Amino acid sequence: MLETILHNLTNIGWAMLIFLCAYLSNVSFSLYYNIKVLLEPFSKEKLINSGLKITAFVCGLTLLCVAITTLPLFVGWEIPTEYVDIFSNLVIIGAVLMVSCKYITEAFTKFKAILDATKEDKSYDEIK
Repeated sequence: MLETILHNLTNIGWAMLIFLCAYLSNVSFSLYYNIKVLLEPFSKEKLINSGLKITAFVCGLTLLCVAITTLPLFVGWEIPTEYVDIFSNLVIIGAVLMVSCKYITEAFTKFKAILDATKEDKSYDEIK
């Protein structure tokens, strides 16, 4: 049982790495877009909130995945080993992939907006 939990934690770690890449990519594009294109001032409060959001998501999603994947082990349900592995992987992929896809989509939207602002002949030096 401990081996299964450690294997799941390894998979969750990789999934969280994908999530962090997606989230930080979105944050990077948003910072550039908001500061250079929209000419908004840098907000230290938004950056702190993003850090808190990352911490909450990583902790919450990790605990959710561990709870769901270990539930059959503690309840005593007789589930064949191959189904437990498939179920665990589906939960990890489903929970984290759903959130990661949201931030990947937002990052691409911001990236496209940055490129479109450049195409519209809005040179960032000229905007100043």
